[in-house]
Amino acid sequence: MSRPKLKYFVQCDEVRNDNGKFSAVGIFDTIFSFIFPASHKRFFLLAGFTGDPGDHALDLQVAGPDGRVLGNTKGELKLESEDHVSNVVFSFENFPLPAEGRYTLSLFMDGDFMIEYPFTAKPPFPRRQRTREEIDELLKSPDVIRSANADVECSRCRATYKFQLQLDPNAQVDAGFTPLPPGNAFLCGKCNNEIPLGQVRQNLENIVGIPRQWLAPRETPASGGAQSTAQPENPQGSAQ
Repeated sequence: MSRPKLKYFVQCDEVRNDNGKFSAVGIFDTIFSFIFPASHKRFFLLAGFTGDPGDHALDLQVAGPDGRVLGNTKGELKLESEDHVSNVVFSFENFPLPAEGRYTLSLFMDGDFMIEYPFTAKPPFPRRQRTREEIDELLKSPDVIRSANADVECSRCRATYKFQLQLDPNAQVDAGFTPLPPGNAFLCGKCNNEIPLGQVRQNLENIVGIPRQWLAPRETPASGGAQSTAQPENPQGSAQ
C-alpha cells in the first residue's frame, strides 16, 4: 500500500463543514501583534489527503522561532478510496506566540515526518527610525501614544525594573521610571545577572507613535504601557 498524499494544507480562522463540503474561512500565513508574548485566540488547519483505503494516525506539532515545540495535536485519517479526498481539521485555542519570528507547522503520519509549513508572527508595521519632523507631527495628535512602559524582572533575584521609552527622545521619563537602556541586554544591579531586553525593546518601539485605538483594550493599560501576559505553553489542540 502506497503512502497517502497531501493534496492541500490550509491555515485559516475557521473551517466550516456543510454536509461534507468543507470551506476554509479567513486564510492567512501571518499573525499580527504589537506586543509579544501574545496569543492567537483560535486557528484552524484544514488538510486534505488522497490514497489507498486505510486508517492512519496524524500528529501536528507547532514550533516557535527558537525551534521549541509550543503545541501539538493528534488526528485520525480515514481514506475511503483513491479518488476521494479525505479531510482532517485541526484547531488550537489561545495559542502562545512568545516572540516575533517564523513558526513551523510539522505534520507526521504514522510516526514518520510528512511535511512542514511555516507561518510568521510580527507587528503590523515594520519598525524604523523616525525623523525629527515625523516625531513633531505625531506629537500634535492627542490620540498618539507618547510613551510606553515595561516592567522587567530579573530571573535570578526577582528584582524589578520599570523602564519607559518616549516617542520624543529628548523628553524626560515619568516619575518612577528609568529610560530604556541601550542594547538588547543589561546587567542586574543587584545580582549582576544578564537580563535580555530585545523583545521588550521591540514591543515598546511597536507602540510609541501609534494611535491608542490600534491596540486592543487588553493591551492598552491606563498608563499606555506595554504589558502582556504569556499564555500557558504546550496547548493541546483538537482534530476532527
